[in-house]
Amino acid sequence: MKAEKSDNIDELFIDNYNNFRKSIKIILDDIVTKLYDDNKQLIKVKKSDQSIHNLKRIINTAISISNKKGYSAMSMRELSHASSLSIGALYSYFPSKDELLHIIQQYGRAAVEKTLSGALSNALSTKDKLYNFIHAHIFISEALKDWFYFSYMETRYFTGVEYNKTIESELFTESLIDSIIKDGIKKSECKSNLNSSLIASVTKAMMQDWYLKRWKYKRRNIIPEEYALECFNIIYNYIHQG
Repeated sequence: MKAEKSDNIDELFIDNYNNFRKSIKIILDDIVTKLYDDNKQLIKVKKSDQSIHNLKRIINTAISISNKKGYSAMSMRELSHASSLSIGALYSYFPSKDELLHIIQQYGRAAVEKTLSGALSNALSTKDKLYNFIHAHIFISEALKDWFYFSYMETRYFTGVEYNKTIESELFTESLIDSIIKDGIKKSECKSNLNSSLIASVTKAMMQDWYLKRWKYKRRNIIPEEYALECFNIIYNYIHQG
């Protein structure tokens, strides 16, 4: 079954991944700028286009190194060399690796929340909401695949606030899916006997498989649009009131 796109689905998500990637770049730049403003007490560099660019470079470089050897094993010297910034310059942006981790996680969580919220803003029916949500999640996890992998793999090593926030973010995603299904039940658009929280958990696992086992789908020449549509078809065909 091919899902029909209704008129009220946000254009950002019904077009294709390449156009989404162009749009999300603007959003990500805005998020980095906000990160700078929100962390002025840590960042000792005067705000400028270059300082914003450097902050984004530090974040992406740290994620790249960590995905190869682990965040705890990454040294500041490695980060300095890979980012082409001096040790002193790095410490001008954050005083410790713990603070860098905090900024990295803020960056990813903000991007995910903004994308998923935007996906639901113009959707009315359960079908549209679910279609938008799944496509938005697959698309943002493709655009930020390194961060998604980093966050998933490093969670076990997080402690305190960062661990709790990462778990909360996971549950937040599931809660949005859960609310879509529950709303559909109330509107009689979904079957009445559904375990919405369990379906939300299964849906989340399907979406996670995209970025955790990306190599498998790449080998099969599966593109983001195709994977998102099949996830949608599987879940929607199960929950909708036929």
